[in-house]
Amino acid sequence: MKKINILSLVVVLGLLFVGNSCTDDWEEMNVDPNNPTEVPATNILANTIRYTGDQFFDDWQGMNNFLSYSGHVTKIQYIDEALYDYRESVVNAAWRDYYITQLDLKKMRDIAVEKEKPYTEAVAETFSVFLWQMATDQWKDIPYTEALKAEEEENTPKYDSQESIYYDLITRLENANTLFNTAPNAANPEVLGEGDLIFGGDFAKWQKFCNSLHLRVAIRMSEVAPGDAQAEIEKIMGDPAKYPIMESNADNAFFFWPGGAPYKEPWAENNETRDDHGMAKTLIDHLYDLNDPRLPIYAEPVEGAAREYVGLVEGAEKGSFSTDTISRPGAYYRNNPAGHTPFMRYAEVMFIAAEAAEKGWNVGISAQDAYEAGVTASMNEHGITDQAAIDAYLAQPNVAYGTDNMLKIHKQKWVALFKQGQELWAEQRRTDFPPIDDAPGSVYTADHDRQPFRYPYPSDEKNLNTSEWEKAATGIVDNFWGQQMWWDTRTGIQ
Repeated sequence: MKKINILSLVVVLGLLFVGNSCTDDWEEMNVDPNNPTEVPATNILANTIRYTGDQFFDDWQGMNNFLSYSGHVTKIQYIDEALYDYRESVVNAAWRDYYITQLDLKKMRDIAVEKEKPYTEAVAETFSVFLWQMATDQWKDIPYTEALKAEEEENTPKYDSQESIYYDLITRLENANTLFNTAPNAANPEVLGEGDLIFGGDFAKWQKFCNSLHLRVAIRMSEVAPGDAQAEIEKIMGDPAKYPIMESNADNAFFFWPGGAPYKEPWAENNETRDDHGMAKTLIDHLYDLNDPRLPIYAEPVEGAAREYVGLVEGAEKGSFSTDTISRPGAYYRNNPAGHTPFMRYAEVMFIAAEAAEKGWNVGISAQDAYEAGVTASMNEHGITDQAAIDAYLAQPNVAYGTDNMLKIHKQKWVALFKQGQELWAEQRRTDFPPIDDAPGSVYTADHDRQPFRYPYPSDEKNLNTSEWEKAATGIVDNFWGQQMWWDTRTGIQ
């Protein structure tokens, strides 16, 4: 055996000295083409966009929870989530998915910095802020500054306050816009590539998304930090050359799904095998009250019903209704595997401008003009393009600008945010429109007079990051109440 081992060693050493041609190819021969050591930034972006649409705008994180809390869509079968009987595995997965996605975006930023690609870096920052805001609006205080450091053996990150996170998000969006305004480098040109599944590689539209998102962050804090919110919004709206924002529906941040397995729009994919969701009574009643032409687009009619469209009270008691008497979400939103996931709409930007102008802030457009532009944009987005019909809608007393203006702005924004579960729920908590009582069939015996203030912290955090979790969880009542968001200034609710 010893002689065989010595002979083998001699053969190997001999091969190493056969010639340069062998050693030149040695590294190439030992690289696995199916396991790349470096992933292009565009691939990371594509996966992040797809993952966001799949995990945060699907039935589990949208239809089961946030759309029900905010009065748009609720569960009609297996209705546990609408009654706040949550599944720990779902909460743990949502928390994990946010941090997985943020880690990918961090890698994308690192690649962009290394390769001196400022526009690509700005895209990664913009989408990162988009997700961080959703996460903190879901749980309030979360690991942020010490997050994403597991490779540095930081496994028990502190929880940052929501207030501090918000101010940092504003700083990051400002920095991203500065990167977008960097002069192009002819010697090192940037191409975002096929991985941009939102804007098709158009950096100008990404910059508009960045600054429109900046407006979203600022308006959210407008009741708790009005001076700072006003300064941010006036800065952006006052300098469109430096801070371009969405200007039409052509700038909408929508992800259109390919439509074939496994890349189908999540609502449509869910509808292929399940029938768990119906329209909420709150939205249906408001649309009827407004004589709103979006009603047959948002909802399906009920055959033989006294009223063509019927919604269910959010979180109704089990056994108190029949599923065949409830409208389902409209085919436009639920029956198209190649449909879209809306991340942000131009209509929302106009409603932000309308609210700011109504507050007396200088945004370069009147509150009425911005309000009517928002309503029109939402109508156009849904195929309602007859301007005479839109004008007639705007002329109705319960829609026309002139009285109860802030309430009307909030109402129309709430209607326009269909399918945007997290943003809809955040705005409903901020504005208290509409004021929705907790679920009649709630699993909690305590009397809560509003839908949830927050989402439950995951049990994984309680078990693995106990000390930090205990600090953050102080004051939470029945998992969903007690702590209000930093920007939630409502009083007298529980």
